Amino acid sequence: MKRISSPIKDFFGNIDDMTIAKKTSLLFLIMVVGMLFIGSFAHLSLNRIKNNFDILYTKRMVPVIQLQKIKDMYTINILDTLRDIESSLITTEDGKSVILLAQDLIQRDWQEYKKSLEIDESDWIIKLLRSWGILSENSSQNRDSLEIDLIKNIESKIEQIDGILLEMFNLFDKFYTADAYNLLQEDLYPSVNSANIHLTQLININLEAASSGKDRTEAVYDSTFEWIVAATIGTIAVAALLATVILQNIRLLHTQLAQMVDKKTKELQELNADLEKKVAYEVAQSRQKDQIMFRQSRLAAMGEMIGNIAHQWRQPLNALVLVIQSFQMKSMVGKLDDEFINKQVDEGIKLATSMSRTIDDFRNFFKPNKVEENFSIKVVIEEAVELLEHYYEKLEIKMRLICEDEFELKGYPNEFSQVLMNLFSNSKDILKEKLDGKKYIEIIVSKDKDNSDIGVISVIDNGGGISKEVQDRMFDPYFTTKHQSSGTGIGLYMSKEIIEKQMNGSITANNCSHRFSFDNEVYDKCACIQIQMPINKEK
Repeated sequence: MKRISSPIKDFFGNIDDMTIAKKTSLLFLIMVVGMLFIGSFAHLSLNRIKNNFDILYTKRMVPVIQLQKIKDMYTINILDTLRDIESSLITTEDGKSVILLAQDLIQRDWQEYKKSLEIDESDWIIKLLRSWGILSENSSQNRDSLEIDLIKNIESKIEQIDGILLEMFNLFDKFYTADAYNLLQEDLYPSVNSANIHLTQLININLEAASSGKDRTEAVYDSTFEWIVAATIGTIAVAALLATVILQNIRLLHTQLAQMVDKKTKELQELNADLEKKVAYEVAQSRQKDQIMFRQSRLAAMGEMIGNIAHQWRQPLNALVLVIQSFQMKSMVGKLDDEFINKQVDEGIKLATSMSRTIDDFRNFFKPNKVEENFSIKVVIEEAVELLEHYYEKLEIKMRLICEDEFELKGYPNEFSQVLMNLFSNSKDILKEKLDGKKYIEIIVSKDKDNSDIGVISVIDNGGGISKEVQDRMFDPYFTTKHQSSGTGIGLYMSKEIIEKQMNGSITANNCSHRFSFDNEVYDKCACIQIQMPINKEK
């Protein structure tokens, strides 16, 4: 059997498909519409109560007062005045004046009462429905037949009393006193009493209508209160039901989010574990790469140093060959004596000792440091300059150290010497390409002007400066402006790694104008490699 869902179930089924934001908006809309309905209904009902009260006062209570005044004027102003005339307490003329004034007041109050009859006693809602043609206008304007008959009788009695009074005062004016009193006793008194009776009945009818209006106002109030209570309870019930649905969805969503968070947390933990392994692997690869590049850099520097050794050995070797050949020449001419032999042997030993010292100097230079140590920056730079200056002189390159301040650094002196050799080699390569003009390399050692705890080593050459493109990339690995056969592009990169990672310093490159000490001349386009290192103050 096929189950047919009710509209309510369909409605809440659709609610379950909504998002939390739409459900919250719907809840807010229900509350706003409910409050607007309650407020509007209360306002309309209060207007109905006020309208009923206004009609009750203007159509029933005010006319009652007017009818009572008319009744009092007939009783007091007319009947009592006629009795005073009959008893000769006042003159006929005075009584006539009082009665004429009372008649005018009676006519005025009666006309005002009749105007009050024109007020529509219908509720404003009935008036609205009547204006739309839903209700008949004649049906709401039909009056109670008894009230209409009483009004007609009272009007006829007022006309009758006015006629009798006019006739009576004419008789008094003609001095037919007996006929006038007879008319007063037989016609006027009964007519006034009859009019008072009708007025009393009409007052009672208006009081009953006022009571009915009061009951109608109380009914409007009761129905208004009941509707407001029902609307409030309904709004609260619907809002509470929808809020329950929203809370259930929030709990379900919270559960789903908690499950998703747990799942993502597990995935993140697994990812972190994999990432740690990858990071460890990449770090090991990076260290291995740095070690390879460091070896390549040292091998490149060693290759250059071997060239320097060969250059420095060439002259002693030539001299040693000459010493050996001198023995042969002396032997051939028969002049080989002990004095000559001793002299030449001493000269050969000096040459061999000098060559051995050169080998020791270069061997110590490339011996890696295992632990940090304090070293004099001036001594390290002087040793590096001494190894190279003879070779650079052949290339017409002049080198000079200017030590403005002496201080010690803490680190690895041989690695620092390798950095110097890389910087000198770059300057040398640039200056070799310079076909004419003077070629200078100047090393300036000083303290930083702003911080005396920082030592500054500046290597300056007049090779024409560094272009913007090269300056941005010169410390990148494998970047070189030389041909592949003469440059690897790792010298400056390894220099930066040694200074910054091993010795806690910094290295920068820029262009400057510089006055060299060789000829005191200022050169505009100079390359300046500047190393900044913390000065060691431990004694």
